[in-house]
Amino acid sequence: MATKYWKVEISRLGAPDPLFLGTVQAPTWPAALQSGRAEIGESGGVPAGASCNVNPNGTVTIQDARERRRYQIIPAEMPAPPPGTKRPVPSAPQTPAPVAQVPARAVSKATNGPVAKGAALPAPAPVRARRSSAPQPSSPPPATVENKLILLASRNEKPTSSSPIHFRERMYAVPVPLQAGTGEKLATKLLRRVQEEIRKERGAKYVRVELFDHIWKGAPDHPPVVRVEWKDWNKSIEIEFPLEEETRHSEAPRISSVPPPPTEDRLGAAFEACQDLLFLKNRAEALEFAVHLLEELVPSEATAAFLLDINTDEFRIVSARGTGARARQGQGFPSSGGLLGAASGLAEHAVLVLADAAADPRYDERIDGVPGMDVRALLYRPLIHRGRLFGLLQLANGIARGMFTEADCEVVDYVTQQLSEFVARGASMPKAAATNSR
Repeated sequence: MATKYWKVEISRLGAPDPLFLGTVQAPTWPAALQSGRAEIGESGGVPAGASCNVNPNGTVTIQDARERRRYQIIPAEMPAPPPGTKRPVPSAPQTPAPVAQVPARAVSKATNGPVAKGAALPAPAPVRARRSSAPQPSSPPPATVENKLILLASRNEKPTSSSPIHFRERMYAVPVPLQAGTGEKLATKLLRRVQEEIRKERGAKYVRVELFDHIWKGAPDHPPVVRVEWKDWNKSIEIEFPLEEETRHSEAPRISSVPPPPTEDRLGAAFEACQDLLFLKNRAEALEFAVHLLEELVPSEATAAFLLDINTDEFRIVSARGTGARARQGQGFPSSGGLLGAASGLAEHAVLVLADAAADPRYDERIDGVPGMDVRALLYRPLIHRGRLFGLLQLANGIARGMFTEADCEVVDYVTQQLSEFVARGASMPKAAATNSR
């Protein structure tokens, strides 16, 4: 197998400086990970209990909640040699070239005189290869892309009693295709500018920059190509590729051989992640955030978030991930039908879990089923705040163990509790969801 180059970064969560940052040679990313871990005295591949995310562009991100470490492996080019390093000169062929014989009166251009009979001609001067005049294709440099950026939206929020944070958000449209590596470099450069703008501000700071591949007004047609975020209490910059994530998760769930971390670590991760609810604008964003978070903490074949539409007395799917996600988006269901209706009558903090949902007499395939999937285990948790019902979360077929455990229920309950508080304060039902019907 051909040897490749990989950029490996190993860092502690929340620490400003990496434990290791360098380029290694390895045939695959697991081998590159092992080489990087060996540099800091560790051994083995993906740590037990860590989450592993492989992006289509080859970037691998591993989060080890137990040891609070982050590993990132990125495909890289061969590193350039140090300045002054001479390139190797190809060796001369072993077979001697035949000696050219010339007439006695032949004249050498090099000497402008007669050449003796049988004497060898001087070696001809090397012929320089002609450069092709045809233009060579290349990706536009970041500066060229930067000049074409279109600012779509921005937010500048100062600390308040409910959110004591300086929050900055910038959303741009990029009208040219982004080559691999260009988007995250450009987004990071833009984020650094905003960091400099608020450098002297006192208090916590949170910056987000998103690059879209289309121009939109009001709301985007689909997620950004690149999103970078920086929170000064975490120090490191987080890079995500939401459009790739949506494409990869829209029909097929990500199945990982790595078991989920222990319950206390997942609850800690959920606590930290739910702080981001402070910066979301509406219920649709909050439900999408919760579904994505649960997909990471409690992996299942399908996850969906329902909101209660009081005008039609229906539960409508506002966000879905996994199998059948596209077909389910926007569907409405009677609020009193199936296990969905039964779960809506539960008290706060109660979770409805079934190992074999189809065997329950309340199960209704049209309501509780998932297109393209044989539903076995089901988990429902209602969105309730101070006795008022707003919606439900549904998880189908747990990936790690096939069914949902008590530990899974604890994680879902905590995330749902935080989500319920946000939804209770949030805006009205999203227009995009309300206009769709089953």
